[in-house]
Amino acid sequence: MALFKYLTTAIVIATFANVASAQWHSHDSRMYFDYGEPVMTSVIQSPDGRATDVRITTANSMFSFLRSKDTAKGAYYALRNVTIEAREQDNEQPLVTRNTVDTIYAKTFDESVSKSAWHAMSKRLLLPAFDSGKKYSLHIEIRDNIDRLVSRPLVVDLHTPQFTNSATSDGIAIGDITLADSLNGDVAFTSGRGNTYMFSRNIIGSVAFRLAGALGSEPIVDVSVRQISNLIDPADTGARFHGQLDAGDLHRASVFEFASADSIFHYKLVPSADSGTWTAIFNVPGLSFQQGKYEFSVRVRVGGVEKTQKNEFQLVWQGMPLSLEDPTDAIDPLAIIAQPEQINAINSGSTQEKRLKLYAYWKSQDPTPATAYNERMATFYQRVDYAAFNFTTGRTLNGAMTDRGKVYLLYGPPTKIERSFIPGDPPTEIWTYTNNVHRIFRFEEHGSAGEYQLANIQDTAASGTNN
Repeated sequence: MALFKYLTTAIVIATFANVASAQWHSHDSRMYFDYGEPVMTSVIQSPDGRATDVRITTANSMFSFLRSKDTAKGAYYALRNVTIEAREQDNEQPLVTRNTVDTIYAKTFDESVSKSAWHAMSKRLLLPAFDSGKKYSLHIEIRDNIDRLVSRPLVVDLHTPQFTNSATSDGIAIGDITLADSLNGDVAFTSGRGNTYMFSRNIIGSVAFRLAGALGSEPIVDVSVRQISNLIDPADTGARFHGQLDAGDLHRASVFEFASADSIFHYKLVPSADSGTWTAIFNVPGLSFQQGKYEFSVRVRVGGVEKTQKNEFQLVWQGMPLSLEDPTDAIDPLAIIAQPEQINAINSGSTQEKRLKLYAYWKSQDPTPATAYNERMATFYQRVDYAAFNFTTGRTLNGAMTDRGKVYLLYGPPTKIERSFIPGDPPTEIWTYTNNVHRIFRFEEHGSAGEYQLANIQDTAASGTNN
C-alpha cells in the first residue's frame, strides 16, 4: 500500500510511555498459554549437610480458588498442601517427613487463575546423620486440598556432611550457593523461581561455609562464573568472571535466615552462635551475560586447605515476548522495519542460525550495546505480541501483519482512539498520537468484521494540528 511506503520512509521505532500505553499493555498475551512450570523450587543445604532450606513458589493457576469469607486478605482463597521428604536411595521409606497446609489468597478472580501471580514459602528441614557411602534426595510434592490435584513430584539430590564437628578437624565445609534479585542493607530479596534468574544484570549471591577449629587464619574466598550453554550462540561458552572477595564481603559468625515471604522471599543476615560459620556475599557484573546455563563456583582457602562448591543456575529473559521464542515467528514482523534482502538473509539456515542472525540484526540497533538486554528489541516484540492477539481478523490470523498492527509495531499505543459507526459509511477508527510521532491514522473497516485498512495519514507536525 502506498500509504505504508510513506509511513516507513524513516524507520524509527518510537518508544515512549503514556497513560494509553499502560492501558493497552494491561493484558499480557502470555496469559493465553500454559508456559513454564506452575511450581518452582530450590534447595539450599547447610555447610554441615544437617539442614536444608526449601524454597517453593507456586502459580495461582495450579489451584482451585473459592470465595473467601475473610475478604480483608483476599476475595478468593485456596489451600496449598506441601509435603517434603528426605529419602535414602533405593529405600522408599522416608527418613524425615514434613507436611504443611497453608491458605493462599487472591484479590480478584483474574488473579486467582493467573499464571504469573506467585506465592512463596520457605521451609527448613533438619536431616539425620547421613552415611557418606550412600546417596540421599529430597522429594517435594504439592497438592491442591480443594480439588485434590497433585503436582509432579520434584526430586533434588542432597550431599553428605563434608567434615565432622571435631575441634581438631582441619576441614572446610561449604553450603549451597544462593542468588538474590537484590540486597538492601542486610536483607536479601529474591523471587525464588527455582534456580532461574533474570539475565543481563549484576548478580548478587551468597554462600555459607564453616571452618574447623584447627584452622585459625582468615579465609580467602574467590568466585568464578562459567557459561555452560548459550541460547543465542551455542558456540559462545566458557569463563565469564573470576574475582577474589574483599574482607568486607566476608561476615564471620553470620548467616542468612528466612525472614518472610509474599510473592518474593526476604532473607536477613543475622548473628550465628557458631564462630566457625561465615557468610560470603558477592556481586558479579553480569550485564553482558546472555541467556543460558551458568556454573557458579566459590572456593574457600585457609592456609594449605581449600574447598570448592559449585552450583548451576539458569539466566533467562523473564517475561520474554512469545513472538521471540521461535525465531521463525520473530522474523515475519521485521517486514515493517527491515529491507527484504535483510529478512531473506536472516530467514535462511537452521533454527539456531536464524536465531543468531536475528539477534545480530537487533544488536546493530541496540541503544545499550554493552548489555545483553536490548531495550529496542524488547519493545518491538512486546508490541508484536499485543498486535498479534488484538488485531487478528478473519483473513489475517496474525494481527501484527494487519494495517493497525503495523502502525502499532512502529509507534506503539496511540494517545487517543476514536471510533465511528455511521449508517451508510464504513466503521472507522482514528488513532491520534500527540507525542513525538505527531500523526493521525484513519482506519476503515472493509469486508469482514474487524478488517480495518489504513485509509489516511495526517502529519500534525507539518499542519500544526494537535487533536
